[in-house]
Amino acid sequence: MSLSITGNFFGQIKNSKQYQAAAKDFLELHRQEVVAMSSEQKMMYELLGGEKAYMQNVMRNYNSDGDFTAGGIVVPGMYHGMDGSTDRSTWQQIIPVSEDARQMMFDNVKREFIKENGISNGNTTKRSEVFRQYQLSVKKEDRAKGTWTLQQYEGNYRSALYHAVKAADPNWEAGQPFDTKILDNITREDIEKNLVQSGNRLVKKSVDYHI
Repeated sequence: MSLSITGNFFGQIKNSKQYQAAAKDFLELHRQEVVAMSSEQKMMYELLGGEKAYMQNVMRNYNSDGDFTAGGIVVPGMYHGMDGSTDRSTWQQIIPVSEDARQMMFDNVKREFIKENGISNGNTTKRSEVFRQYQLSVKKEDRAKGTWTLQQYEGNYRSALYHAVKAADPNWEAGQPFDTKILDNITREDIEKNLVQSGNRLVKKSVDYHI
């Protein structure tokens, strides 16, 4: 969205959801920073457009609905406040997640578990791609809650694979090679049968995953 910093900027633009969201997250702190500027800094600040130019730049991080997107990097509905202060109870909730999304996550967890010998390697994981694809497949209101739920499944999938290998080889430690055939009969369905909801989390009824 291209914005003009002249004319009716503080008319139509200031009343927009995009401006109001940007102002709510950033403007108060910015004005405090301006107050602390030296006279020379304030002069340069005004020459460069002052608050109007600042807000024009900040607004690029929001869409027309007022969702923070960081210029398209963040999926609308997934931003929880500049400092993460948004009430977690509003989005850390268990909701239904499609079987397709759960299977995609299970396949990714299993693939990476085998590739990294049971270590969660943040440098090679494709989990963010799975989450993003899921987020874009559901309505905005469900994205944060669904992502939280999918994270619960993800952790339980990884735990189940770990316990299966450990049960077959008690001496195995994460990072060591293992016989991948151990995981051939571990399915997403078997793992999910052992899950129950406890508050805002999914937990195991037991860790007895049959090999």
